[in-house]
Amino acid sequence: MPRRIPRKLLLTVLVLALLGAGFFTTKAVRRALYWADPQHHEQAPEGWMTLGYVERSHRLPPRSLGPLLGIAPGSGAGHRSLAEIAAMRDQSVESFLAEIDAALERVQ
Repeated sequence: MPRRIPRKLLLTVLVLALLGAGFFTTKAVRRALYWADPQHHEQAPEGWMTLGYVERSHRLPPRSLGPLLGIAPGSGAGHRSLAEIAAMRDQSVESFLAEIDAALERVQ
């Protein structure tokens, strides 16, 4: 005769699954609403932004801006701010932002 699974365990698993689904749904909706706002489109690059943020803001494919700037994949620039990347390159933030602006002009 098969063992019965306790109802409390099933209820706990169901509640955890619903909480997880709710968390990821909320995260996806917040992200969609953020990027649907035209204010976040084609923003001028600033030091606090990441390469990914600039790519999304300018509707570029993911990981396409780094190679245009001579940043090799896996160089540690992934989730760093533009100011941090400029420091890694021993470059001023202003000159790095100007380089990004020039790269954006070339691709658009």
